[in-house]
Amino acid sequence: MSDIRILKKQEKEDFILSLEDFYDCKLDNIRNNFFYLNENTLKVNMCNIEVETLNLPRVNNFGIYFGTFHSGDRFRLSLEGSKFIIPKRNYVLLNEKGFKNYIAGENVISDEVEKYDWQDNCPFLIVLYNSDRLGSVNLKDGVFLTYLPKSRKLDHGKVF
Repeated sequence: MSDIRILKKQEKEDFILSLEDFYDCKLDNIRNNFFYLNENTLKVNMCNIEVETLNLPRVNNFGIYFGTFHSGDRFRLSLEGSKFIIPKRNYVLLNEKGFKNYIAGENVISDEVEKYDWQDNCPFLIVLYNSDRLGSVNLKDGVFLTYLPKSRKLDHGKVF
């Protein structure tokens, strides 16, 4: 775990405050968790125990993958990470066609969106379909860019 470090108390608080600010929500439900940053991949995992106290000889995975930092303070929530946030702003609400395209890993266009709220300072929007949160997209040139991992994509022909 030499490349992975726990976020210090103030780092964690700043991180949570930035998410609360971006999405206009309260995240008291995750404040007692520990956040770990992989300094090579910039991925953040969240865990409810302090892994170092377990004295394990080897650790492959722990906690849940919460999201990834992109260049500086731009943070993209994973599908699991987005489940902890109920956004009041900086979200995109998909219609059924948009939902099917999103879970197939395709980018979403404006006619597949029922509603979206976006402030210029927010790097990524949380994807909503009905009342479920499905991860994050980035709005670029009128297209919502999908970051769904290949392992999570579904084939239209086989599922719908």
